[in-house]
Amino acid sequence: MNAFAVEASAGRMLRYLRTWQSPDGALHGVHTHPVWRLHPGVVEDHYTGYSAWGAPGLLGLADLAARTRLPEVEAMGCDWVRFVLSTFMAGDRWDNCGAELGRRFNAAAVDNFLQDLSLAYYARVAAHTLTVAEKARIGDLVRRNLESYLREAGRPEQDGHLLVTTVNQDCAGLWAMAEWMQTFGADARWRDLLLRGLQAHLREHLVTGLPDADSGGMLRATSLPDYIEPAEYYGVILPAYLHGWKLSGDAALLGAAVKMARHVMRNSWRDDRGCLRLHRTCDRVQGQWRVSQSPMLVAGGGLFLRALRELAALTPLPEAESFLAEMDATMAHYQNEYGFIVAATEWHDDYDLICGTVWEAHDLAYLGARVTDTPGFQAAFTAPSPDLGIVIGWHDLWVESARQWALVRPWSYGFGYSGDKHGPEAAIAAPAWCNPRRPEIPFAPAVKVRMVGNEIVIHAPDYPRIAVTSIYGKKWMREA
Repeated sequence: MNAFAVEASAGRMLRYLRTWQSPDGALHGVHTHPVWRLHPGVVEDHYTGYSAWGAPGLLGLADLAARTRLPEVEAMGCDWVRFVLSTFMAGDRWDNCGAELGRRFNAAAVDNFLQDLSLAYYARVAAHTLTVAEKARIGDLVRRNLESYLREAGRPEQDGHLLVTTVNQDCAGLWAMAEWMQTFGADARWRDLLLRGLQAHLREHLVTGLPDADSGGMLRATSLPDYIEPAEYYGVILPAYLHGWKLSGDAALLGAAVKMARHVMRNSWRDDRGCLRLHRTCDRVQGQWRVSQSPMLVAGGGLFLRALRELAALTPLPEAESFLAEMDATMAHYQNEYGFIVAATEWHDDYDLICGTVWEAHDLAYLGARVTDTPGFQAAFTAPSPDLGIVIGWHDLWVESARQWALVRPWSYGFGYSGDKHGPEAAIAAPAWCNPRRPEIPFAPAVKVRMVGNEIVIHAPDYPRIAVTSIYGKKWMREA
C-alpha cells in the first residue's frame, strides 16, 4: 500500500477538485451513487453540472481556508459559496440536483440540507473570505430553507417527530439547524425541535445488537422495518447527535452516537487488496439481520470518518484510533496520483470507475479538518498534476485530463461517454454509424485504448505523464 500523509492527500484532492470548478464557482461532476448504482450516463438527461450532494466539500474548504490562509483555497471556497447563493429559488428551496439521477432530481430534502449545513459552517469558520453582506445572506437563506421544510412537515411543532421521514435526511436537517445556531445565534424553538427529533429517532428507529450488544444501527424509516441505514449515511446522522449532546448534555444522545459508530466500525470488512472498507447495507431476512459488505463505495466515506474522529475526541472509544488509521491506509491505496479516489469496487462495471467529485468532496471534509502543516499541504496542492488520471476497471476505463473526462469501453466498438468538466452535459461517445442522439464530444488531444491479448494498451502521445490505477489487477502498457 502507499503511505498516507494527510497534507499530501488533501492537497492532491483539492488540486483535483479545482479542475472541476467552473468559472461561476460551481463544482461540476459526473454524478454517481456507488451504493445505489445509478448515474446520469444511463438516464435521459446526462447531467454533469453541479450537484448539491457535493456541498460538504465546503466543510473541508472552510477548514483549509481558516488554517492555511492560502489565497487559492480562499478563492475556491468563496466562489463556490457565491454560486450556491445564486441558486436560491422563489419557493425557498435551493436549485440543485441529486447525486444519482441528474438534473431531473432536484428537490430532495437531504440535498437542500447538505447545502444549508455546509453554508452555515463555512460562514462561521471561513468568515474572513466573505463580506458581511454575504454572511448575512447565508443566515437568511439557510433559515428560510429550513423553515420551508418545517412548514411542509406540519408535525414537528406538535409531536416532536421528523422534518422528513427518512432518518439520514432528517438528521441532515437537524445538523443544519445546529450549524445555523452555532453561527448565527441561539434559537429556543429550533433547539427544542432538534432535541425532540433526535429523541424520536431513538424511540422509533434505533436497533441495538447490530452486530453486538454494544452496537446499534438506525432504521432508514419507520416504513422500512427491515432495512438499516447504509454505513456512509452515519456521516450525516452522527453530527446531529453530537450537536444535540453539546446543546443538552443528554448522555443518551452521546451513548447512541457511540453505538452507531461501533455499528459501522464492527461491520467493516477487508477487500481482496487487504484494505479495510465500510459495509454496504444491513437487512433483515426471515427475522435475521444480514450484512452486505460489497459492492461498496471507496470514495465518499469522509463524513462518517470526520464525525467518528470528533466523537473519539469527546468520549472514550478506543477502537476508533486503529479503525481510522486503517481507513487512512485504504484511502492512500485507492487515491490516484491525479488526486481522485477510486469510486467503488466489486460492481465490475462503470460504477467502480466514475470519479465525479461529489463523493471526493465528502472526503475533502475529512482530510481538510486534519491539515496542520500548511507548507506540506501547499506543496501537494500546487505541484504539477499528471496529464491524465486513469482507472482501469473490469471492462471499462475512466480517463480524465485537466478539462475533459471520458468513460472508455475498448471491448464495445467505442461506445462510451465523454464531456467537458465545466459543461453541464455529457455526450455519447459512439461511432458515426450509430447515429447518436447527441453530438459526440471527442476526447482531444486523442487518447486511444485497445485490447491486445489480455493486456490494455494506452496510446496517449500528447500526455507525457499518466497516473494509472488498475483496481482489478488487469495488465496494461503504454504505447509510444
